[in-house]
Amino acid sequence: MTNEHTPSFYLQEAYHLARELEQLPPDAPERSRTADEALCAAETAVLTARRTFGGLLEKGRQGKALRLAPRAPALTGTVSVTREGWTVIRLDTLLQNARRRTTGYIENSLLELLRQWRGRGGVLPWYRHAFVAITEHTDRKGGNAYDPDNREWKAVTNALKGVLFEDDDQFTVSLILDAVPDGKGCTEIMVLTYHEAAAYLSGRNFGKDTAANRSKP
Repeated sequence: MTNEHTPSFYLQEAYHLARELEQLPPDAPERSRTADEALCAAETAVLTARRTFGGLLEKGRQGKALRLAPRAPALTGTVSVTREGWTVIRLDTLLQNARRRTTGYIENSLLELLRQWRGRGGVLPWYRHAFVAITEHTDRKGGNAYDPDNREWKAVTNALKGVLFEDDDQFTVSLILDAVPDGKGCTEIMVLTYHEAAAYLSGRNFGKDTAANRSKP
């Protein structure tokens, strides 16, 4: 038995919280708390609706699920596997703040993208010792600069565990977190075998200017 409410309950809660947030003055001290609650309700509504209504989607001729409505937002992101056997995942959103309440939206979105890849006939590699690089494409102007330990990167490894590698312990997964200040608002996840990490790292500049990195503050 579950105590989960209906999708309409969370949608209504998200609507009222969003309306409340829109009416608050810019300097209201409760804006941050209300925004956190509104996002949590909205993300929970999406996950609950997918669990409740996902089985109702009709199957098209190609075996692909049809959208409920032409303008319904689809899960946005991509999955691909390179010739080297590296798994590349692009999620069209940034990671959540680990200090806020998390809803499983990132983890569930990644699992859905991987499921869709397999549903189209894609084959995912299996890594005995994986190297995972998580890169957020963000910018400082939008207030999206955080300490690495404040980002909900654990949602990524939780989603990939059992799909690309057996466990997410320190002997199975080596991890780096990075940010590129290009303002694209997306997250790139690269998974490859550990012994190829040097080749991967040498082939990118992390979006930072080398001369600027050498300059004194």
